[in-house]
Amino acid sequence: MKIARFQWQGKVRWGILENNTIFSLAGNLYSEFEKGKELCQLKDVRLLAPAEPSITVACGMNYMDHIKERGMPVPQEPALFFKPVNTVIGPEDDIVYPAVAQDLRCEAELCCIIKQEAKNVPEEKALSYVLGYTCGNDLTLMDLLEKDGRPTRAKGFDTSGPLGPFLVTDVNPHNLTIKGRVNGETIQDSNTNLMLFNIEKLISHISAFLTLRPGDVVWTGTPKGGSHPVKTGDIIEVEIEGIGVLRNKVVAPN
Repeated sequence: MKIARFQWQGKVRWGILENNTIFSLAGNLYSEFEKGKELCQLKDVRLLAPAEPSITVACGMNYMDHIKERGMPVPQEPALFFKPVNTVIGPEDDIVYPAVAQDLRCEAELCCIIKQEAKNVPEEKALSYVLGYTCGNDLTLMDLLEKDGRPTRAKGFDTSGPLGPFLVTDVNPHNLTIKGRVNGETIQDSNTNLMLFNIEKLISHISAFLTLRPGDVVWTGTPKGGSHPVKTGDIIEVEIEGIGVLRNKVVAPN
């Protein structure tokens, strides 16, 4: 099932997408719901980020091909950091390049959205806590990361966490082609089967110290080719098999 969060007729709504038609979502997104009446066509709405998180948690260095590419040691457990909710934007929204930095990078990622409160979740039950999956772009200010030695500014700046275009409930997260493009050029082409720590491990590990709540986002890391430099005017695309294409433009600050 493909779920969209969108703005239509002045209201923000959730709906179910079939082909290019959006139907209402009848019930509670985070418990029981079904397809309702036909509302509109996809072209008639403005798509929004398909998540309403209280927190988003990300994992760095989680693809073996990217670890080897960067010449980094293999982590013994997930290397986590937070991306605050101010980072979240939707498809076609602008990424604002902060004036305080000069080295912006993009990173294609698979993200999962939490369905129910998750605390001390065993790995074997972790996927039952996932509502669905979407594309993410973990923008990073590499010069500030190197300067600060921590990701607070580098990965927590406004608009640095695009999500979308849809939330998909029925894909296999362990074997999905994931691609990143800049101005139409493919700079990442990998598969989620190369993750060092899979989604079950990540959710279990995170929920051992932090309660995840409905709508929260878990970022699963970027594969080889991540940390690609981008500049003002560039169009960045993240495409994940079965989900769609997340597209955003880099713009200068006002």
